[in-house]
Amino acid sequence: MKIQYINELLDIPELKTHQILSIDRDELHIETLPLSDKQCCPICKSDQNVIRKGSNSMRTVQHLPVFEKKTYQHVPSIRMYCIACEIGFVWVYAFVGPKQRYSKLFRSHTIEQTLGSTATHSSRMHQVPASTVQRMHNEAVPAEYERIYEQVWGEAKEAENLVLGIDDFASKKGHTYNTGIHNLRGETMLDLLPGRKLEDLRTYVKENPSFLLLTPKAVIMDLAQAYHTWVSECFPNAIRIADRFHVHGYVIESVQEVRKSVQRTLSPLAKAYLKAGHRLLNPPVETLGEER
Repeated sequence: MKIQYINELLDIPELKTHQILSIDRDELHIETLPLSDKQCCPICKSDQNVIRKGSNSMRTVQHLPVFEKKTYQHVPSIRMYCIACEIGFVWVYAFVGPKQRYSKLFRSHTIEQTLGSTATHSSRMHQVPASTVQRMHNEAVPAEYERIYEQVWGEAKEAENLVLGIDDFASKKGHTYNTGIHNLRGETMLDLLPGRKLEDLRTYVKENPSFLLLTPKAVIMDLAQAYHTWVSECFPNAIRIADRFHVHGYVIESVQEVRKSVQRTLSPLAKAYLKAGHRLLNPPVETLGEER
């Protein structure tokens, strides 16, 4: 294969392929060299007084696969010296971070795949340890979180006819609850705050004043008084809507109470018949067949 084609496949502009060291069924090893002869000093930011002072051992970096083969770049660890600053440093490559064994393109591709599946699946695809993929994922999560957070909040602030959803869930049933804030039309979660009591909700607003910059047309929540009080304080012009799940639950509960009271007045046979079919009162009518 022509050297220039290998350079195009690798897509690393700062390097040029020197030679193919080895190629077998599963792996491809390529020796590459930097295109530039000099590099700027990290102190004076100039390459005028920088000289080379030899090389350490070759550095091996795993890159994206080529023709489904694990591809390794072997690049020289060049020692540099700035005469003006009187400091030594090692050649810095843009395609890979300091002291890392995987290229930035390999890491970003692996992380992107992991975010959409699992570390185990991604490790099998790239033939690297699952612990390595998990570490890459954990290192990328903070930056990814900030990016997504800014994106979803920006969309919510600019949205017309914004509809918020507020609901609690238990991290430990009966003991610990959290509250989720959602952009229902955008189908995104905006934030997650600890607790569900009114003082917890008010504390969140004090710590996150940007929440009050939202202009929702409606807010959907359950029938908890704390949520209705909080929303009326934050968004007095928004329509407050009780969510269908809780309303449906209260309706079914009331219907079942009526059934039980009527059931007590019936004959044993009618009582047994009504009790056997009590679940028919629960599901929505559109889920029932003709016979039911």
